[in-house]
Amino acid sequence: MQIISKLSGSVMIVLVLAGVLALTVNPRISSAEISVDSYCQLAVQSLQQDVSNFQELIALVNQYKNDREALNQQEEIKKAEFDQAKEALFSSFGITDTEYAMYMGENGRAVDTYLEVNPTIKQQINDLSAQVGLLLEEYESLKGSGETAPPPLL
Repeated sequence: MQIISKLSGSVMIVLVLAGVLALTVNPRISSAEISVDSYCQLAVQSLQQDVSNFQELIALVNQYKNDREALNQQEEIKKAEFDQAKEALFSSFGITDTEYAMYMGENGRAVDTYLEVNPTIKQQINDLSAQVGLLLEEYESLKGSGETAPPPLL
């Protein structure tokens, strides 16, 4: 009985080590295979999509400002389309949304250096980020202005 428990303990250690090794050997699992240049180009294209998406959402809020139920339905449809388009964009760069989100944390210095050497791209990212922020504020403001008070609890 003790031999079996020692053996299964050794097997568990081997399995854990094999899992860790698989994560470090297989970069598709552990991190994205994308250059800093490609990451920055993806950032620009992703932000451009965000600008377009918020413009569409603002148009929907204005179009359906008197029909909250229809607005909610149309927003859900649009957001599903946006998610598919974003996924396709990431996929075209050979990266997932999770890898994209983690990339800056793992490669922040390289990205910062790249952007210092490429001020036009840095400015484009900054401008698009600011535009997304303004559109988000506008969207939230418009969305909030049409909200009705929740029904009282019974």
